[in-house]
Amino acid sequence: MQKYRVLKNTQKSQNTFCLRVTRPNIPIKSGQCFNVGIPGMDINREYSMYSNAEAPYLEFLIRAVDNGMVSLNLQKLNVGDEVEIDGPYGEFCIPPNRLGSKFFFIASGTGIAPFHSFVQTYPNIQFTLLHGIRFPDETYDFEDYQAGKYIPCISRNEGGKSERVTDYLRANPIPQNSFIYLCGNRNMIIDSVQILLDQGIGGDQIISEVFF
Repeated sequence: MQKYRVLKNTQKSQNTFCLRVTRPNIPIKSGQCFNVGIPGMDINREYSMYSNAEAPYLEFLIRAVDNGMVSLNLQKLNVGDEVEIDGPYGEFCIPPNRLGSKFFFIASGTGIAPFHSFVQTYPNIQFTLLHGIRFPDETYDFEDYQAGKYIPCISRNEGGKSERVTDYLRANPIPQNSFIYLCGNRNMIIDSVQILLDQGIGGDQIISEVFF
């Protein structure tokens, strides 16, 4: 684990924050993840990169978990503090020869992180992003996506329409020629994949990563 300096720490919702740190001087692919921890704690957690893979920094979208030893301490960090980082890891990436395809991204909560990175890294990518969240204030940086490309499904939308990702998928079948990437809650992924298969999407078109 190497130490890197905190450049920014921004609260995004009541329980979620975006941590920006100096970038390791190594090749990084959009969609990869890192182990992140507090120096001296000897404990870390894995987070997907939220930022552009070519940016001069790394960003992570992190939910502060109740009694979470790592997330709660990361949330308290100030500019100039240090974090320990190891990585990158993982292959939840878009192969270069697939970049001209149509994509449908499905996320829950902070599982949106790799998709935000995809969109920042590949500005010409053709995509639709379906984001399952609990409350209206969890549409993290929705303005970073092209108009009409970001679709929030808010399950606890007091005073408005409440909808889950699976509700949307059942009512709005995804075009058959799409590549579908899913990231987030295990149960959401299992249920969504079954809906996609039932609608005739091929298993080789579906790529998933369990975030939590």
